[in-house]
Amino acid sequence: MSKMNQLLGVANNLADSFVSVTNIDFIDHIESLPNEKTKLFKIDLLKESIVPTDLTNKKVKETVKKYKIWFLSEIKKLKIASDLIEKVTITVTHKPGKSFGHYYTCSATIIAKGKTYTKKVISTYS
Repeated sequence: MSKMNQLLGVANNLADSFVSVTNIDFIDHIESLPNEKTKLFKIDLLKESIVPTDLTNKKVKETVKKYKIWFLSEIKKLKIASDLIEKVTITVTHKPGKSFGHYYTCSATIIAKGKTYTKKVISTYS
């Protein structure tokens, strides 16, 4: 397997971790916000930005920075030069359950050397 194809595993780990219990403080924060603001949000990991911008606060900035550091360490372990990475996007959809629980779909997309590596995961919390 080429080094670049290993980015699929990195994308999978990024998406899975982002909506897992390892990121529960962030998940709790999102669930505390109005549903219309959190139905869909997109994070540009390398630029450390989030859309919609009104979701940005200290907790979100810390979380995004933590994941950027993690991502850069992962590609370093794989011996992939960081300048080959063009963009890293995390897209999260959040839907509260009808009676209880919250549903999340998270896609992590890494664009490197003109190729796109995307993985999608689904998580539920009650």
